[in-house]
Amino acid sequence: MAAKWDGDPAAVSASSPIRDRRYLTFLGGAAAADIGDQAWIVILAYAAAQSGSAVTATLTVAAGTVPRAVFDLFGGAIADRLPTRPLLVGVAAARVLALAAGLLALIGFPGHTIPIIVAVAVLFGAADALHKPATFTMPRQIVGVDHVVRAAGLRQLVNRLALLGGPALAGVVLAAVALKGAVAGLLAVFVVAAVLLSLVRVRFGREPQARESVVAGVRSVLGFLRSDTPSRALVQALVGLNFFVIPVLNIGVALRAHEQGWSAQVLGLLIACIGVGAALGTMITLRIRPRHPMRFALSLLVVQGLALGLVGLLPMVGTGVALGVVGLTAGLASPMMAGTAQAIVPSHYVGRVFAVVGFADDALIPFALVGYGLVADRIGLTPTTVICGIGMMVLMGLGLLRKPLRDLRLEELAPDTQTGSQPDDPALERAQREQAQREQGPLEQGHLEQGRQEYRQVSRRGAAGLSGSRPAAYEPAPVRRGRTD
Repeated sequence: MAAKWDGDPAAVSASSPIRDRRYLTFLGGAAAADIGDQAWIVILAYAAAQSGSAVTATLTVAAGTVPRAVFDLFGGAIADRLPTRPLLVGVAAARVLALAAGLLALIGFPGHTIPIIVAVAVLFGAADALHKPATFTMPRQIVGVDHVVRAAGLRQLVNRLALLGGPALAGVVLAAVALKGAVAGLLAVFVVAAVLLSLVRVRFGREPQARESVVAGVRSVLGFLRSDTPSRALVQALVGLNFFVIPVLNIGVALRAHEQGWSAQVLGLLIACIGVGAALGTMITLRIRPRHPMRFALSLLVVQGLALGLVGLLPMVGTGVALGVVGLTAGLASPMMAGTAQAIVPSHYVGRVFAVVGFADDALIPFALVGYGLVADRIGLTPTTVICGIGMMVLMGLGLLRKPLRDLRLEELAPDTQTGSQPDDPALERAQREQAQREQGPLEQGHLEQGRQEYRQVSRRGAAGLSGSRPAAYEPAPVRRGRTD
């Protein structure tokens, strides 16, 4: 089944994102923001721990999650309504201002660290609710539809590297220059993000969102998901994916290590297997292009469910291998699913659709974690982990049974609207000319060949003296432009 693409038809001929300066500029800005986000988590936890109270520390760390959960859906509606680049730059600038105000407050009021950090955390949480959906809307405006999966792979690879580099960088800076110096360094990181994002130039326009309130925008995306079968099935797969996986990876592995008497070093290596596998899988996606990306991704996730169940059964080395498979399949499947979602969802719904996924994660994951713990306490850790693996396999298998989702092919996306392409892009102009030549070439060549044959016949008659007058110059039939039925 061919999905629909509502962008410029020349988009399918745009250059690969790994060589696209516009996309790499966006990627650099997004990477700086990702590093800043991960570093902020460590800085926030460090500051909270200085309070000396476990309750105060927990509430401080949780302060940023509340506004993010509250504004998730509204952030998606705003991301769909406003121009993406100014929104991303504005969010980065708001973080810079929040950090600057926080730094000045820490210097001026050294005895009030916790309330100052909580205030900054609340602002960061609200900014995150705008930043994440906006980053999902940008690739469609820069790269062609046949490159959205690779673009998603690059984006996720950068994000995974930020997960490794951001906390490590924050730890080094905190050890060297303490809290105030770390906040100042983080401020500089977001300045870099704002500058790079301000340099991004979009290539393809977006279909404008209907004039409606933010609340109405949230309602309209829910209506869209009810009516659009492929998009609804894809969102359900994305939501269900984390529901079964996160409890096993976030707490199940640690509980199993404790149950088996494995050391902290072994636990660290087991968790590292996930990261190594995920990074490897994401890099592989940059070199492959499955004909049916969702069929490929869902098949891999069925395998991931099997590996997830084995995490609760195998000995130490086997558990490490199983976790590596979980990471590898996630690294392969996740960009496929994210890229496909960015391609098949109409451009004026992309931000809200990914906000729905984020909201579902924020709402469901706590219940999944608590449920995993309660069931494990009741029937044991091993059967609970196996149940998660089976649930994952069943959910992804059901996705494979859905023909509209299984048979999606990105290379057959058919343009149904013309959105504004920027005329200052030579690569795009060249792609448009080549496409026009492909469409009109056979028709034009047929008319010209007919004209040449008739001209030669007239010339031969004149040369043979069949007419006393000079043959008139032949004017071929006018070339008809465009397609004919």
